[in-house]
Amino acid sequence: MAAAGLCQRLYWSGEETSRSRPALTRNQGYMKDRLRILLDCRMATWTGVGRYATGLARALAARGDVHVVQVVAAKDVPPVSSQLRTDVVRATAHPFGPAGALELGRIARDVGPDITHCLHFPTPYPAPHPLMVTLHDLTPLIMPSVMPSPAKRLVYRFWNDRATRVADRILVNSSHTADDVERLYPRAMAKLVMVPHAVDDFTKGPVGAVPPEYGLTDGESYLLSMGNTKPNKDLPTLLRAFAKVAPERIGLKLLLVGREVPGYVESILGDDRSASRIHFTGRVDDATLRALYAQASAFVFPSTYEGFGLPPLEAMTFGTPVVAADSSSLPEVTGGAALLFPAGDTGALAHAIVRVLDDGVLRARLSEAGPRRAADFSWERTAELTLAVYREMA
Repeated sequence: MAAAGLCQRLYWSGEETSRSRPALTRNQGYMKDRLRILLDCRMATWTGVGRYATGLARALAARGDVHVVQVVAAKDVPPVSSQLRTDVVRATAHPFGPAGALELGRIARDVGPDITHCLHFPTPYPAPHPLMVTLHDLTPLIMPSVMPSPAKRLVYRFWNDRATRVADRILVNSSHTADDVERLYPRAMAKLVMVPHAVDDFTKGPVGAVPPEYGLTDGESYLLSMGNTKPNKDLPTLLRAFAKVAPERIGLKLLLVGREVPGYVESILGDDRSASRIHFTGRVDDATLRALYAQASAFVFPSTYEGFGLPPLEAMTFGTPVVAADSSSLPEVTGGAALLFPAGDTGALAHAIVRVLDDGVLRARLSEAGPRRAADFSWERTAELTLAVYREMA
């Protein structure tokens, strides 16, 4: 499915989006030369949502028909530089607390924008209108083990529930996320618009070098994956698959991007000798991450639940063959440019890895298809599609 295809399911109906404001219909928007948009960028330095906040804010600010007002955490650097004509408002309270909601509500009242856009689930109190909210996924509600704390899940559920009640429009990044939102919050169906994320801002940056401390020597190659140990990332399936492949491939290592959890690999593999060839990179900067993608023999993404899934697209940009689970949004996002395997199937993943390493024709096909697929996703296009919804709302 092309990136534009992710956006084809638009919901416009006569249902109410809040008690005080009737739903917008497709022809109610008016044209305005330059919309003033209040963007909640308080989480722009966070992983995941921060990549989205930065990419969208910069792409919107680069346009001549939008004036962006960035709400930024007190000590953070705004995602949009001062070279572009934007305003910055500082916020001091944590986004997830009552004080953060009240503070954002006050900012929205003082700024008086045409549209307020919350780039994650926390919303202002009181809710200004028109209000747009982006929901990236509902992982803790689908897989509670991802967020073991009942108290944190309660807060998470509260904010998502409130977002689906008070928002006039809800952006989602894939049809998979749209389906989850519809299933858990049927009232939100009429508000959903699909707009995909992008990776071009990351992949256009400078490519560094793979650091020597990763222990790669001449003739050695590596598989690359993310080192996130949350249950939905299903790292155990990858570790066990690598243990099956490693004995026949002495020069192959597995690099996991992220900080090591002491004893984690051993808890999965025990005393298997392959564990000595698995290395966590620790925190890496973007230039190093680009180098890791570019030089990997394959990028493996075993995740069983994603709202979108940026890492496979990032790897594809560099022509690196991608092996991914056939779960959640991943088949939709990778669009036939990755080798998929049944999620959670260790043997199938091991077989897929061997195929990518040994089948030159398959490697060439994936290396050619990946960059073409990744090119379908750009922040310029994401901003264009987002602006179209703004104009419907204004």
